[in-house]
Amino acid sequence: MINIKENELMSSHTSFRIGGPARYFVVVNNTAEINEAIGFVKDKKIDHKIIGGGSNLLVADGGYNGLIIKYFGGKMIIDGDIIEIDAGVPLVKAMHEALKNNLSGLEWAIGIPGTIGGAVCNNAGAFGGDMSQIVESVKILRDGKIIELENDDCGFGYRESAFKSGAVSGIILSVRLKMKKVSVDELATIKVKMEKNLADRLSKSAEGGSAGSTFRNFVLTEEEIAKFKEKFPQLPDQFVAYKKIPAAWLIEECGLKGKKIGDAMVSEKHAGKITNVGHATAEHVVMLISVVKQKVRSNFSLQLMEEIEYLGF
Repeated sequence: MINIKENELMSSHTSFRIGGPARYFVVVNNTAEINEAIGFVKDKKIDHKIIGGGSNLLVADGGYNGLIIKYFGGKMIIDGDIIEIDAGVPLVKAMHEALKNNLSGLEWAIGIPGTIGGAVCNNAGAFGGDMSQIVESVKILRDGKIIELENDDCGFGYRESAFKSGAVSGIILSVRLKMKKVSVDELATIKVKMEKNLADRLSKSAEGGSAGSTFRNFVLTEEEIAKFKEKFPQLPDQFVAYKKIPAAWLIEECGLKGKKIGDAMVSEKHAGKITNVGHATAEHVVMLISVVKQKVRSNFSLQLMEEIEYLGF
């Protein structure tokens, strides 16, 4: 039997530590409980939203007029190089279990919060890896039926998927991951690299609460990046080689590190992150995002796009 609460503050369930009350709120960790929650939604004729760790979410100050279903927890089964994992399992837990079984493919997730379901929805990634590279199939719940989708059906793109865009409707229940079996020596090399990546991530950890990177990086063609470099020669050569312009670099070039509106601040450690350094409201964050986008557009003729998801606006 699920325990549905009323007027639960979403600031307690997001890494931003921002958000007004959800009209209804429930924590579930299996398919039966999800079905029960969906039954409640149908009876009440209200909207609903599935969340995991709330690590990529900005919730409005006015809250959300529906049911928030927090899918957190679940099981995972490892069989050879295949991992069957429930969507509510924390991403970092999955990574550690994979390594214990000499499986490579999730090590890029070191230090990343959230759940497997959220990682699939956002095609989470770092250090050259992402979910699209290891997802074999995804089981979703749609209209009371369980449907299995193959990787090609998921519409994966840069920090994007068909689930996030709404092209595919349904609740992500579980994921089948195809990993790579590695030797003890290979695993040792992977762990050394992970330690370096974690140190790099920690050095850029934002002050206060944040939802990680606020904006998407720009992935360009070779011709596009060459033209940009010609116009803006200060662009580091490494970005040209990767054909990628980090949002953080653009924002820092605009002199916006430390820029504040209320208690929302452009991180002084990593300009691509907007942080809650006190009692920031969602309105403060939205206003600061607008300022950042306008400045980057004015200076570089590029339109930043948010990586975070808005809820209740």
